[in-house]
Amino acid sequence: LYLQKTCRTLLDFNNFKKILMTLGEDIPSKRFLLAVSGGADSAVLSHLFRVSGFEFQIAHVNYHFRGEDSNLDQKIVQDFCKKNNIKFHLKDISEEEKTEMKSLQNWAREIRYNFFFNLLKKENLDFIVTAHHLNDELETFIINLSRGSGIKGLSGIPKNENRILRPFLTFSKSEIYAFAEENNIDFREDKSNQKDDYLRNKIRHHLTPKLLEIFPNFLNQFQESLSYLNSANQFFQEEIQKTFEEILISGDEKEFVLDKEKLLKKHKTIIVEIIRKLGFTGIEIEKVIFSENGKFFRSNSHEISIKRKEIYCKKKHEKDE
Repeated sequence: LYLQKTCRTLLDFNNFKKILMTLGEDIPSKRFLLAVSGGADSAVLSHLFRVSGFEFQIAHVNYHFRGEDSNLDQKIVQDFCKKNNIKFHLKDISEEEKTEMKSLQNWAREIRYNFFFNLLKKENLDFIVTAHHLNDELETFIINLSRGSGIKGLSGIPKNENRILRPFLTFSKSEIYAFAEENNIDFREDKSNQKDDYLRNKIRHHLTPKLLEIFPNFLNQFQESLSYLNSANQFFQEEIQKTFEEILISGDEKEFVLDKEKLLKKHKTIIVEIIRKLGFTGIEIEKVIFSENGKFFRSNSHEISIKRKEIYCKKKHEKDE
């Protein structure tokens, strides 16, 4: 198997368009929904889509976390849409909706993606497009590495998954800022990103600069490593799927029975990943593997019952998750 060495592509109009065209079939005929916050990344994304001539609309979420700054973020996005005759969609978060918040980041993500997917259906659009970039890849990698993630979590943010396209993953944050400056693109800085309130911000402010200071070419080499990891993960996932089909005795997606004896004869890594597919993580996986007959386990997605020769699995209803 020959793996082509990855050469980083610099951000310009032609390279952006080339990358976007690789993310799906017949891309020029598709209709897009851009997730735009008003920051440099999504402002550059909006500019590139506009000059590329693709058909797109823009969605913005105002959480009202930063008072007038939040309103100014909304205004810069609205002004861009008005100036360029682009359809604008706003999700204006109420104080009542905030009472449902438990984990801020998870809640905010769920709010905006529910909004985006509802718009896809309502407006008959094909894809959501976000402005995640190479620095986001690095931060996610470090976070997943610190949590003991498997190869899937270390192989990068998907460029095309579940109707979400991320065409900026090849480009660094500094390239995006340079492009914005060269093309006089208006954007706003989110002042909350300067704080160390979240793990991702701590990595962004302290760890990434130190890595780049010690290894100036780090992002180039990191992207190459991600490419290798992604190729290995694709092969690995295919093998896991083959094993899953081999040990499946009966059932459908909601309820199924696995051959426990066949599973436990496989390589430990395959066993771990099969159990991980059932929603278990960390030490829970070991408990399931070495459990005795009659044990019952519940993950965030499945309920499983261990028998002498089989594992009975039932997918949980959404309301139970």
